[in-house]
Amino acid sequence: MKPLTPRDPQRLGGIRLLTTIGRGGMGRVFLGRTPTGRLVAVKQIHRHLANDPEFQARFQREVDAGRLVTGAYTAAVVDSDTSPENPWLATEYIPAPDLATVLQECGPLPVGGLRLLAAGLAAALVEIHRPGLVHRDLKPGNILLTPEGARVIDFGIARAVETDGQLTATGTMIGSPAYMSPEQAEGRGVTPAADVFSVGAILAMAASGTSPFPGTSTPQILYRIMHSAPSLDQVPSALRELVEACLAKDPAQRPTARELLAATGTITAEPVWPEPVRTHIAAHRADSEWWVETTEKQLAYQDQLAHIRSRRRRVLRWAAVGAVAMLVPAVGGVALSHWAMASGHAVAMADPSLTITPAELRVLDTCKLIDMAVAGKFGARTGDLSQDSKGGCGTDITDAAKRKVTYTLRLGGSVTDRARYDDSTGRSAGWAPILGSEPTGDECGREVITQTGEPAVLEMTAKTPDGDPCDTAEQALTAVVRQLTVYVPLRQLPRESILRVDPCSLFDTAEARALSGDPGKRTATPHSCAVGGSDATITLSLVEKGRPDHSSSGHVKFQAGQYVAYRSTVDLPRRCFLDYLVRPTTGEQGEVLAADISVRSGDVDACAEAGQILAAAIPRLPKP
Repeated sequence: MKPLTPRDPQRLGGIRLLTTIGRGGMGRVFLGRTPTGRLVAVKQIHRHLANDPEFQARFQREVDAGRLVTGAYTAAVVDSDTSPENPWLATEYIPAPDLATVLQECGPLPVGGLRLLAAGLAAALVEIHRPGLVHRDLKPGNILLTPEGARVIDFGIARAVETDGQLTATGTMIGSPAYMSPEQAEGRGVTPAADVFSVGAILAMAASGTSPFPGTSTPQILYRIMHSAPSLDQVPSALRELVEACLAKDPAQRPTARELLAATGTITAEPVWPEPVRTHIAAHRADSEWWVETTEKQLAYQDQLAHIRSRRRRVLRWAAVGAVAMLVPAVGGVALSHWAMASGHAVAMADPSLTITPAELRVLDTCKLIDMAVAGKFGARTGDLSQDSKGGCGTDITDAAKRKVTYTLRLGGSVTDRARYDDSTGRSAGWAPILGSEPTGDECGREVITQTGEPAVLEMTAKTPDGDPCDTAEQALTAVVRQLTVYVPLRQLPRESILRVDPCSLFDTAEARALSGDPGKRTATPHSCAVGGSDATITLSLVEKGRPDHSSSGHVKFQAGQYVAYRSTVDLPRRCFLDYLVRPTTGEQGEVLAADISVRSGDVDACAEAGQILAAAIPRLPKP
């Protein structure tokens, strides 16, 4: 996706546009939100095509066909405008990658994935053929993969069977050559069997990575479709007979959509996407969610700014009218105008308030934030962006005076445990007081506390070879806060990532307070939650760090109920650290649920208690 440009419309009908999904020869596709809150994909036709009578007829057919088709395996039409002045079509938005991209990124599908794909395509064809339509252009680019299965989109050249024939009077062939049926290639009329042929070609491509009718030119491909047997050597035997039936030259010999759907049920493999495909689908969904969240926050900011400006104009008009009506002297009028411009109505947005939700804090991309807000304003980044296990990030930036400054942005730290930051500097950023302490050598830190939801500490430290590190840290922190008031850069994490989870939601509250003793007070940061009292302090953390199951990690196996966890070999009296590997990520890293318990009395087995807390928390984690 890409941001809207100044030339793009802000609205189409009642739909507010958010981002650009893509552009092509026919038009542009935007992501939008309807007044009811529904996300839609909006196709706007290019103006030079909108006045073409033949294209108008084709676009009207697309709208009509989309309205006829309903079901769980297609994208429903939500709204449209077919007028020549500005034609557009809004369909249900499906946050999923297309099959062509998935095959390119992940390679051919195994039998289980092929079964799920075939079942989804067959079910979609049942819905498309029920009202008498033929899609005519099934291809990997028109098939989206969701966690539940395949969805068919784009009815641009769909037609009713009874009015079919050649789509144009000149006999032009319509469709994508590699997936055309022989009757389409010959320019003959098509029936629903043409779509079944396309499914066969798609399944062969998904199974092998190559077309069953390979060729180096369109004429060669079409000739092979009409006259050659398909190349199916790499199609698994469990699907080969079904694919061969779909690719029969004679339309009458192909299965119907219902027969195809029934046949997919006889394939013995479990219908599931392989892990690389599931990861790709989750990443695409996370990317879509990031764009929606980021863009809507920007739009809300723009709306707020427009509202403030509107109120300012009303105040100035009121001041002018009052000055004339009451015959206020010119000097008084100037004073009144000065008061209006200096009021909260005029200057509120000079330092917009910092509002960031707990959910945003948990997936805040501190590396992207420091790169945008600090490196973009205070110099050139000369060091790598280094992210720690708790989501903090640091880098080196060389400023205009050729000083190399090391900046580190951290998110977290208990708001109730701030011994280093007891003093207010008397200044603010985003309407939040900037707190700080005296520098330690050439390093100094400044912080603000977010006030939306669970308060959290946002800390910036700066290490400089000369100059005032505290002033440097404060300027950088102010730039970061201002960036956050415009939009919040979020990490693009899989939906099942534990870093999205509120760590306090994992506690069995009654059990934790019984173990900790009075007062059982809870403190939290975005990725950790602690319950502390007279008897113990229990902390659960959700982090990405080195895998505890590897021999070099300094951990040994520990049975936590029915789960295998790993105990740190660090020996501390009355304290125990347990790690549970939720899922590996990249290289030697993994997402880990960590339990840390510190007991006040020597009579309690800290590791046994930590294992009990961990075993109760694990079932509350998101399922992969």
